[in-house]
Amino acid sequence: MSQPNAYPLLEAVRDQLATVPGVLTCRIGWEANVTPDDYPLVRIVPSKIGAGRSIGRRSVNAIIYFGKPIHEFEAGIEALYSEVMAMESALITAAEQTPGASVLYRETLFDEDRVEAYKLFGLVVEIVG
Repeated sequence: MSQPNAYPLLEAVRDQLATVPGVLTCRIGWEANVTPDDYPLVRIVPSKIGAGRSIGRRSVNAIIYFGKPIHEFEAGIEALYSEVMAMESALITAAEQTPGASVLYRETLFDEDRVEAYKLFGLVVEIVG
């Protein structure tokens, strides 16, 4: 039995996350030419696709990267953490409400302050539909 195309699941999540207030760009994949004009951004990067839990369903493991430019000179790094963590919460809520898909949140990855110009986090999720 052939498996259905999983790409529509990614499109559904992309379209849902694009509605989160403050998200400027939301795309599938991480393109090489991301610029400061793309932030605040969301990028859905699939890592594994498999069969879903029932016949005719698919499962996609992905990391949903999101972040903002660092502007420590404005309000400090703690204020930026607060903003990005509020964005994290809004993205999880929106993802879990994706029409036609179940998005199961697993964990959030931090950049550990290693990226100089941006604060980037990643939601580890499983998308089933």
